[in-house]
Amino acid sequence: MEVWDYLHSPAADAATNMAVDHALLRFAATRGRPLLRLYSWQQPAVSYGYFQKFPAQFSGHYEIVRRPTGGGLVYHVNDTTYTVVIPPSHALYRLSTADAYQAIHRAVAAALTAQTELLRQAKAPRGQYECFQNPVAGDVVTGNQKLAGGAQRRGRDGVLHQGSIAGRVDANRLLAGFRQEFQIKFAPYELTAAEQTEADRLRRGKYVR
Repeated sequence: MEVWDYLHSPAADAATNMAVDHALLRFAATRGRPLLRLYSWQQPAVSYGYFQKFPAQFSGHYEIVRRPTGGGLVYHVNDTTYTVVIPPSHALYRLSTADAYQAIHRAVAAALTAQTELLRQAKAPRGQYECFQNPVAGDVVTGNQKLAGGAQRRGRDGVLHQGSIAGRVDANRLLAGFRQEFQIKFAPYELTAAEQTEADRLRRGKYVR
């Protein structure tokens, strides 16, 4: 049975959360197997997509951070946030962006108790849009309500998928959804010294405003 790494990070500030994800992507090839990270936020935050403008209207009310992935504005107040990092040697890396997005979201859908499905088709939103108000193809929905979305960054280091699920989802349920979808088991993981050093460098140089 295939093994994935599992990292459950303590609550952190917004800049740290994004820097850790970015560092994990940079070391994906070295680790050599997929990693699922579950994390939370020390205080209410808003993350915005790599290609969006800084949402100044939230200053003073939320921590604000730019994600290393695309997508729209996401409020991190009562959501569940997770990351999947895929090394370039893995079969998921060889899938198209859309297919990899749907594969990960099938695992998320399996973790939710509501009647869920993946949205088949939607118009791609433009401008400074809010993620949960604009579902796109492959998002997890129930009826007209979006339950989970995500964004990806793909490069020679691997694939970084950052996801948000509406509401609090128990970690064991999320792990079970991934086990069911990918037929895997998990091994506990901690950041290496090199990953932590890189995360600290990225936090200071890229993610702290």
